[in-house]
Amino acid sequence: MPQRYTIVAVTAVAALWLYIDRVCLSTLADDVQRDLGLPADRKDLVLGAFFLTYALFQIPMGSLADRFGARRVLALSIVAWSLVTAATGFVNGFVALLAVRLLLGVAEAGAYPAAAGLVKNWARAEERGRFSSVVALGGRVGAVVAPWMTAALAATLAGVGLAAWLAHNPSGVNWRGVFTLYGLCGLAVAGLFWLVVRDRPPGAAPAAAAAPALAVLLRQIAVLARSRNMWAFGGVQFGANIGWAFVVTLLPTYLNEVFHVPLEERGRMQSMVLLIGCCGMILGGVVTDWLRQRLGPRLGRSLPVAVTLGGCAAALFLVPSLPSVWAVVATLGVMAFLVDSHNPSIWSFAQDVGGRNVGAALGWGNMCGNLGAFASPVLVGGIARAAGWDTAFVVCGSVFAAAAVCGLLLDATRPVEAET
Repeated sequence: MPQRYTIVAVTAVAALWLYIDRVCLSTLADDVQRDLGLPADRKDLVLGAFFLTYALFQIPMGSLADRFGARRVLALSIVAWSLVTAATGFVNGFVALLAVRLLLGVAEAGAYPAAAGLVKNWARAEERGRFSSVVALGGRVGAVVAPWMTAALAATLAGVGLAAWLAHNPSGVNWRGVFTLYGLCGLAVAGLFWLVVRDRPPGAAPAAAAAPALAVLLRQIAVLARSRNMWAFGGVQFGANIGWAFVVTLLPTYLNEVFHVPLEERGRMQSMVLLIGCCGMILGGVVTDWLRQRLGPRLGRSLPVAVTLGGCAAALFLVPSLPSVWAVVATLGVMAFLVDSHNPSIWSFAQDVGGRNVGAALGWGNMCGNLGAFASPVLVGGIARAAGWDTAFVVCGSVFAAAAVCGLLLDATRPVEAET
């Protein structure tokens, strides 16, 4: 097997654990809330805190990956987020829980920017979409697996270990043991990653000498902020994540309030939507690489983004008129499929235009996207309470449409450095 395939596969495994550690708290949130005695509003704040620091540290961590090498930064990131995940099993109140979630956002922020740098170094230009889709698919698979595996582990570990001696455990769910076990598994993944992955192929030109870190970061931010391409890129990510984040935040609430779906069935429906979305990841990589060869880099990257996000808008506009809950689930599955289909084009675009700033470029887009994810439950939930769920879907569809317009403006023939 060519070495670049092995490196992409191991990076995809790292992305899988990235999402498992990120998503598992939502599965255990009610039990954590009960055992720590948290009010509902503080639980919601804890769930949203991750996205805030994850967004704000995208560019700094991407800059570190550009400066010190993707292998070093991503390996240290895996170690850091694994230790933070394990530490979650030892929290004793709201402040500690909030702190570990904020730290988790910081620790995971460098993962995808660094992974984008690895893909750029190892993949040919015509392979970047497919390689990026494999790495991103690893994360999506982690999101699908996390709810089922977390619930099963919590049941298996009931009455064992940390929950028995660290704190009162009225929920009867050993969430402390789950977090600790996930942290230990993550450390094993970090070791595998460090042993297998290298920054660039043998014989490739070494990276340029590093300038002072602060100077590099300030320069990269200035370069990105002057680029119209990057603002369109950020608009795509912000709008797409406002709509998509509904699936991982408020979909169970919607299913309960509108269709009165029982708890276990809501979980299966949510996982089904995410599973359908995973299928779009590989297809998106193949399509964007094929279009790049047929239509050139500009349309090959921008057209898949615009078409898929336009399709997402149409799907959400359709939801209020659907007659049954399964019709809604299927339509939201189509939306998730289209969102995941556009992701490889986004990664490949950042690799095409980023030059030596590819980590910071992808970090810029991820920052905007996760600010959208942070805003999504507040915006959608507020609209639903004020004007109803149908209005909330129309607003989300409109945001998707605006993101599709931003996608048409992407120009992969204009590198960030040359443009500025």
